[in-house]
Amino acid sequence: MALLSLRVLVVGMLRERTGKTALIMSLATGLKKRGVKVGIMKPLGFCDWYSDYMVVREGLEEGRLAAREAIEAKLVLGLREPCEVLNPVSCLLVPLNPITFYEYRAPRSFFTYHLDLMRRIAAVRLTFYTESGAISRGYLNAPLLERGLALVSVEEVKRMLRRAEFLEKVKGIRELNKVLSGLAPKAILSCLDYLSRRYRVLLIEGLGDLAWPLGDLREDVDCVIAVAPGMTVVYDAARYKLAVGLRAEISGDVRVEEVAEYLTPKAYFKIPPLDYGELPESRAEKIEPLIEYLVDAWQK
Repeated sequence: MALLSLRVLVVGMLRERTGKTALIMSLATGLKKRGVKVGIMKPLGFCDWYSDYMVVREGLEEGRLAAREAIEAKLVLGLREPCEVLNPVSCLLVPLNPITFYEYRAPRSFFTYHLDLMRRIAAVRLTFYTESGAISRGYLNAPLLERGLALVSVEEVKRMLRRAEFLEKVKGIRELNKVLSGLAPKAILSCLDYLSRRYRVLLIEGLGDLAWPLGDLREDVDCVIAVAPGMTVVYDAARYKLAVGLRAEISGDVRVEEVAEYLTPKAYFKIPPLDYGELPESRAEKIEPLIEYLVDAWQK
């Protein structure tokens, strides 16, 4: 008997880019071709004003802050849900203004801020799915924007949050951290539960090599796929979650490398290069064995 919904968590094994997005889009294309109603979720995502400017430009026009992965999934797969539901927590990174740091006579802080992603977050958008539908809240990092530390103005950032029902300024990085730690897990779980009811297979894309991108361990997944360049490793979901929970008690945020030694893989699959210049169907054909593995898991 088929499961009502199969949740597949896809995480990166390494801190550098491993090809999670290309793999997920290929998996989704292959599953959809087999008649499976498949959805994609990016629980936590970043949008970089500089390197993701094509996404930023659309966001300025539409009043929307969302990660590139959610926008791509909606476009390629024709998903009906708003990007904010596919990506319930989105953080906007902005380039820093070195002139201001020199004027404050603290040029070394420019480099410190640049290396710390949290210090470059200009805004956060959280979306909760309720009985009335999706509701978004926006939070502005006022000191970063109003003191001229960023090359982006408050007004420009506000334009990307026009679709948010609530907009609030925070006093700095500590308060922003409190918002993320307190509200982000609730936003993620509300959208996760909704999408799980909508799709037979839900592909959940992690952030970098974080082991558990869902905020907390209250929810379950049915399959875990860890991605490295050229290879994927499939883990038993229950054992994986247990290992993450044990490590979280020690170190807080857990990375895949910290739990790998406690796990025995269930399967391995080689992944050839997935070129974005190829048709989605061609990329799906390259990972046929992994797609068949998921189809079998869904049907059991």
